[in-house]
Amino acid sequence: MAAPSLSLGREAAIGFAINAVLSIAFFLGIFGLAVRPLSWAAPDALAIDFVPQSIAVALMSALVPALLVRKRLALAVPVRAIILRALGCALVGAVLGGALAALAQAGGDASIAWGAALVLKLLYGGLLGAAITTLVLKKTMRRVA
Repeated sequence: MAAPSLSLGREAAIGFAINAVLSIAFFLGIFGLAVRPLSWAAPDALAIDFVPQSIAVALMSALVPALLVRKRLALAVPVRAIILRALGCALVGAVLGGALAALAQAGGDASIAWGAALVLKLLYGGLLGAAITTLVLKKTMRRVA
């Protein structure tokens, strides 16, 4: 029986897919199914949505893959270290989300088409998830090497 191995590309693709789907689900839950222009500021507050999205994606993309890889590869990485790293990623996510929200709101009363906003949030969530997953798993594997 071959020893389990880690494919960062596969893990990043899984992270992208999961976070893209979750981003779509939350987008639809918050902004609804009605196709309409969405404003970056009030009343829709599409820009502010980058903050909770970034926190959630960063936290879960750091926590879940690291815990699964730890178990699958029987790594001697303390769970405490994984949790602390995930919380740090969530904090970085909050800062990134806040910066994106500020940039998006700088346009004033601008709006974006519903479909374009959905694609933007899907790509953002997926790409952020893939990036965090890759960085965290590299760091986790380096810790045991």
